[in-house]
Amino acid sequence: MAQTANSTANVSTTRGVKGGYMFSAVRTTETIAALQTLLEANGLAKITTPIPDTIPNMGYLSGDGFNEGLDRSSDSLSDINGDTVDTYGSTSTETLGVTLMETAAKPLGLYYGSDNVTDENGLLTVDHNWSNSDEERIVILDLVLKNGRRWRKVIPICKVTERGEFTGNSTTAAQRNLTLTYQTDQNGSGCLDWFQSTETSASTGTGN
Repeated sequence: MAQTANSTANVSTTRGVKGGYMFSAVRTTETIAALQTLLEANGLAKITTPIPDTIPNMGYLSGDGFNEGLDRSSDSLSDINGDTVDTYGSTSTETLGVTLMETAAKPLGLYYGSDNVTDENGLLTVDHNWSNSDEERIVILDLVLKNGRRWRKVIPICKVTERGEFTGNSTTAAQRNLTLTYQTDQNGSGCLDWFQSTETSASTGTGN
């Protein structure tokens, strides 16, 4: 059988779904149940099922988009000649870097910790109490590749582990960058990516 030829359909830039493309919530019984509904969906429903209101939109991200990093490290054993004969203790750490552009309760709650942000009676208050900021979160990105091809990135468990410097002036957007570090679930997975395929078609049957 001939191999599949190269295809420009598989080469693309990345954009967010218009109207909302990054969603996040603190992990609670309610939000975990909402996430489970997505995880259990069949076929393209994993991508097309709307994100529930319990996992709210985080607003605009900067034009830099997002970056995903992977840090793998391990130790090695060498023999008497100094040649490596085995490696062990391999660890992998994945991170997501984003810059939040909106000054609103939900994105500020992601950056500072949800318990530190209130929006009541027309007043948005942020308490820089870092002892309240260490919370486990769910993050979902709804993305679009070339020709409207959909991509959904699901991070079931993560924490904010780095917060970038904030600069306020008349020429720079009031935005905040942060890094989220993935935590592995009971299966050892830190993230799930679902892409609309260019090489197989959606089944019209049930249970696929």
